[in-house]
Amino acid sequence: MKNKPVLILLGHGSRTAKTLEEMEDLAAKLQDSSANLTVSTAFLTLLEPDLSQAVAAAVESGAGEIHVLPLFFFSGKHVLEDIPAEFERLRSANPGVKLVLREAVGRHPAFFGFLLEAGGFG
Repeated sequence: MKNKPVLILLGHGSRTAKTLEEMEDLAAKLQDSSANLTVSTAFLTLLEPDLSQAVAAAVESGAGEIHVLPLFFFSGKHVLEDIPAEFERLRSANPGVKLVLREAVGRHPAFFGFLLEAGGFG
């Protein structure tokens, strides 16, 4: 039997230590709210683990299904080119694992409502 699905939260990365702390806090809160999921983190630059390391750790732990959720608001170069290219490389390297690349959070239909609520107008 395979382990529960893994959700990898993919952030940009930063030289600021607070970024890692906040990302780990977000992952812990999501993990606490979902017993049917394993939540982990990854970064594109400057922080570890990177996406390759996070996927490798999930595969090593027995994950048969891994979802990558880019925490990006806009469809810039990372969302349109860098992440999909790295994702396809990882998919090819892990043929026995179901790898799913989710749309960046900024493209999610509920994001608009979230922005209104966060701005005090929801």
